[in-house]
Amino acid sequence: MQNEKAISRIREGGILQGPDQVESRLKQLQETCGFRFAPKAEYALIASCFNSYLEPADMTALRKLLDHYNVDYSLLPKEYCCGDPFYLHAIDEQHEGDLEQADTLGREFLDQNIKQTGELGADKLLVYCAGCDLVLNRIKTDSSLEIIWHPTLLSQLFKGGKLEIEADYYAGCHRYRRALMGDTPDLDSVVAALNRIDGLHLNHLDSSLCCMNPDQLETLAASVKSHIVITPCSGCSMFLRKALADKGDYRIFLLSEVLWAAIDQHQL
Repeated sequence: MQNEKAISRIREGGILQGPDQVESRLKQLQETCGFRFAPKAEYALIASCFNSYLEPADMTALRKLLDHYNVDYSLLPKEYCCGDPFYLHAIDEQHEGDLEQADTLGREFLDQNIKQTGELGADKLLVYCAGCDLVLNRIKTDSSLEIIWHPTLLSQLFKGGKLEIEADYYAGCHRYRRALMGDTPDLDSVVAALNRIDGLHLNHLDSSLCCMNPDQLETLAASVKSHIVITPCSGCSMFLRKALADKGDYRIFLLSEVLWAAIDQHQL
């Protein structure tokens, strides 16, 4: 059985946190990260429920990149959660009917986002979170709606930069997406963009190791060779930070921060 309280919070407030946290999230997105609302836009930005708190530096860098490349975007007036937590619950718990309920909820919430996207005159959803990208691609039925994970767009726009650093790269195992979709997000675009940075030397970590499995996370953390780790997934970044917190001066970055540093010519 899915979490009825969580479902009610989303229906009322749009986000998983519920209506009491809507104002705080919007303040974080606008004042801390600098994202904007617009009456019309080419892209509707799906910012996710929590990532403006979990990854404010990377989301700020994404906003700077969107401005740098003159991308015409807007936040949604009332973004609805994609429903990713319900899929994670369904896969982990294996209760009969939970996956079907997750699909139903995901479509209900996506319909709300699609309605607002249409009101913006947009036909593209620009998605920050890999989990949102998973769910939206699973349940999308409107063939005219283009769903773009933000690394895909950034790789199309980014022509090159310079960073004199060595870093480890962890693509993530994306086991939930593999279970639900049989594929991964657009990791090729992530690597393609990173490979255009002069002076960036990458050591690829074992992406079959799952950061959500404590034993595998310990093995993954022990394999890190550099003091900078790059990953395209905010969930992976969260678990890696926790695993490396007491092991030394390790820093975890997502793609937007790395690309913006390469363009802006500042060190990570």
